[in-house]
Amino acid sequence: MGVFPMININNAVQFQHLLWDRIMKQAKIVVDATCGNGHDLLYLVERAKPNCHVYGIDIQERAIQASQSLLEQKKIDSNITITFLHNSHDKAFAEDIQENSIDLIIFNLGYLPGGNHTIVTKPYNTMQALQLAMPKLVKDGVITIVAYPGTLEGYEEMEQLEYYLSSLNQKLYNVCHWKPINQVNNPPQLYIIQKR
Repeated sequence: MGVFPMININNAVQFQHLLWDRIMKQAKIVVDATCGNGHDLLYLVERAKPNCHVYGIDIQERAIQASQSLLEQKKIDSNITITFLHNSHDKAFAEDIQENSIDLIIFNLGYLPGGNHTIVTKPYNTMQALQLAMPKLVKDGVITIVAYPGTLEGYEEMEQLEYYLSSLNQKLYNVCHWKPINQVNNPPQLYIIQKR
């Protein structure tokens, strides 16, 4: 066993950490577009370098409060700034986030764990958010999207997401799809966009 714990390569959420860890060494602006209970946001903030600005977006006030509470429990470098936006991610990218030099944007689709399962990300809003977010990336900037095809709504959202991402101009963006292939119950899948 090495010094670093092995990630579970069948887990989309863990697998994307390989990308995040590399990007966070230099990132200046990072956006968690679906901050939920704050676990991904905390992961990013704990790896952020001084003077990094991190945005946490969620449409549910409960999610913003849970994320704030989680971060308050941890000792966060005071040189890292965090802005919470209580908004849908498409509106946040249209109205609130003005920077055009974002290093990393993450989306964790679906519903708030432990919350109301009828409040879920909607394909239209997600595609709108991506359309607005992609031009705001720096060169080689990355977007990671975890999709959850285990429910009918989640499967439909993933299908629309894949259709949309497949149409992106390859001269402008590299797009990849990672998925477990020997797992049951439609496990989460990861989409990666990199601006060229």
